Amino acid sequence: MRRFLFSVLLGLSIFAQAQIPSKPLTEDAVHDLAGLFSSSQRGELNDRLIALADTTTNRVVVVTVLDMGGMDASEFAYKLGESWGIGDAKFNNGIVILVKPKTEDSYGEVFIAVGYGLEGALPDATASMIVNREMVPHFQQGDIYGGVKAAVDIILPIIAGEYSAQEYEESGEGGLGAAVIVIVVFCLVLYFLSKRGKGSGSSGSRTSGGPTIITTPRSSGGFGGGSFGGGSFGGGGGFKGGFGGGSFGGGGAGAKW
Repeated sequence: MRRFLFSVLLGLSIFAQAQIPSKPLTEDAVHDLAGLFSSSQRGELNDRLIALADTTTNRVVVVTVLDMGGMDASEFAYKLGESWGIGDAKFNNGIVILVKPKTEDSYGEVFIAVGYGLEGALPDATASMIVNREMVPHFQQGDIYGGVKAAVDIILPIIAGEYSAQEYEESGEGGLGAAVIVIVVFCLVLYFLSKRGKGSGSSGSRTSGGPTIITTPRSSGGFGGGSFGGGSFGGGGGFKGGFGGGSFGGGGAGAKW
């Protein structure tokens, strides 16, 4: 009986492993197996992620698939990360951004799997906020690339040490509420000043500080994301060391839509 159970478990493990795409021959950072991105979109993402790896050694890989072989997105992302060895074996500094698009008979699924070495920089709670605040709203409108780009705009500066997870979380919660209050107060001031015949002069002086107050991660295009551009798709020798044997221990978050 014990041998039978072992054989069944071994068979299931082999079957699950078979559902994971083979490790790519080229170490690019974007593997659009579902064909969701244009060539220029793939190029932009790939360039930014390779630039990140070159400057920080952290590895972020974007993978899209049409089918996950019966696994949920978290299991698939972890198995893929382990199978491909995303990140450095010493630092376990890899991240997998996995997306399966919505179809007529299945939900869309997304998961950000975070390697051991980056769980402190990108905690589960932060990953969940990025998924639900930055990605899913785009996905619900059919904009897969926009959702992935929005996530990259946040993740890259966080794991590069340019912006902390706590700062991102606080800016999203407190910043938006403050923006609403400022806008309401601003409108009331304009209303009362217009009643006094001073609307135009005061309006100009008040609006000068508006954008700084109401800027949010999504409206600003991310925190410093543009600094990771550069190079051309496929240039510079590719994603060197991207598949160096990194491990994943269950960190990250995902959602369905």
